Amino acid sequence: MARLISKPVKPEQLPRIPNIGMQPYADARLNKGMVTTIDPAELEQGTLVLAKNALVRFDKTFRRYGSTLFTPVKPDSNPVLRLAYIKRKDGIAYTLRMTPKGVHSLDSAAWVPVVGTLSGTKFDRIQTANVLNEMVFSNNGKNKLKKIDFTTLKIVDLGNAPTYRYITGFYNRVVGFARRDTNEVEIGWSGDGNITEWNPLVDESAGSAPLLESPADLSDFGTGIFSGPNVLIVLRERSVWLGTKQPIPQNPFYFAANVPNIGCDTPYSAVWIGDGLAWFDRRTGTVYAYNPGSAPVPIGRPIENKIIRDIYDPGAIFASYNSVANEYTIFIPREDSYVDGWTFNRRNNAWTRHEFYDICSAEETGISTGFISMDELVGTFDTLADTMDELSPPSVVTDARIFGRNDGTIAQEDESATTDAAHTALPLGNTYEMQLVSKTFTIPERNILVGKIVIEYETSVAGAVTLEYSLDNGNTWVLGKTVTPDTLNKPRLLILHKLIRVRRFAFRLLSSVGKIEVLGYEVHVYRSGQSRDGE
Repeated sequence: MARLISKPVKPEQLPRIPNIGMQPYADARLNKGMVTTIDPAELEQGTLVLAKNALVRFDKTFRRYGSTLFTPVKPDSNPVLRLAYIKRKDGIAYTLRMTPKGVHSLDSAAWVPVVGTLSGTKFDRIQTANVLNEMVFSNNGKNKLKKIDFTTLKIVDLGNAPTYRYITGFYNRVVGFARRDTNEVEIGWSGDGNITEWNPLVDESAGSAPLLESPADLSDFGTGIFSGPNVLIVLRERSVWLGTKQPIPQNPFYFAANVPNIGCDTPYSAVWIGDGLAWFDRRTGTVYAYNPGSAPVPIGRPIENKIIRDIYDPGAIFASYNSVANEYTIFIPREDSYVDGWTFNRRNNAWTRHEFYDICSAEETGISTGFISMDELVGTFDTLADTMDELSPPSVVTDARIFGRNDGTIAQEDESATTDAAHTALPLGNTYEMQLVSKTFTIPERNILVGKIVIEYETSVAGAVTLEYSLDNGNTWVLGKTVTPDTLNKPRLLILHKLIRVRRFAFRLLSSVGKIEVLGYEVHVYRSGQSRDGE
């Protein structure tokens, strides 16, 4: 009688066959961002150990947008410290490119120089305020407060204003804080409705006063001033103060400490986020969100062990706020010309980390186009077919996220771009990699046998997606599978069938091109028996 010989079955083929022994172990949406301050095995299932070059919005995680060069071409190679926007009462809108050495105004085809120079450096960051139809700015107190004269297109002194580091507009005045190298706790204000006069002997509603008292025993220098709803918010290194308006022309404000022992020691990390402020404080090691009158909320707890490690130059830190996505981003330059952008999505309470090359500012601002300057006109005035007001097309204003860079170029975020815009040092652009690292999956006192990993994703621009796994808590990674989807704008599954014996298991997704949105994942396992050695 013939013997029946069974054909050996490879282990990796087993999960493809229906098997009662396999069971789902983890199933989650990837929508909670990254957490680095607790053990990866203790994280919630929708949380990541690393979400690099990714955004968490609308219940999904996706590869961040790229950028394209903003045109017209750069007028010089000075670092772009700010891109400011103002729409004046006559309906004309201006977009201003501001560097440590000067200012340019955008017209329809070129950057037009604003006459006048500045004497700052790239560390003298620029703050602007639109007050009474004027664009007022400070360059960290390196020069006296300035304004733009749009009639002559010149940089002019703001009357007799001092050298304050920080400015804001409040009740028909310009208010300055921290007079550079003279009195770093002084607050000064212009006349009521008279922003060019700061001498109280000329206008009794102008003046200044020091904030000497502090709830901190040590030095408590000024680090910022902001105009909130009916209050002034004053940031110091170790405290937060509020200023309220008084009906006294000679003493128009009353200031009092609101938050002791918590302050801001990275001045340009502080930005307005719609209903309050957000800032980073190195001394306490976290990021705060603050609504005037309430206690600051430490929103940086999930990643504060990583964010504090990245800092090598506190003075170079800056921040921005995206009101559409409701995201606050703090940018921390590194020594290798890259900048880490830590983004907090307030709707999802989720953190992610980005890498940008050589940026020095980020703005969510209006861009005005359509203006034609006198120099662009052809012919004589006698030959004009229309009136002067009809020569220029209507000004079109679009909102955009703009990155100023140290080589003088400007990059504009572009949802259709899958790389970052060309840079002087990177003429072909900067290719960035999205990396999503899962939590660590464990079963106490028992090994698990991973049988299948399922990733649900969608792509709108084709690009390879790689799935890797780790057997040693993320120290090394093993290639699992790489796919390049041929169907766009439709949910797909990336499925890896693999028998993996491990106690602490993690996976990660990589993508360097294309646009991928990760919706969720599943991990299926077999429960394995005890091994011969009892482990």
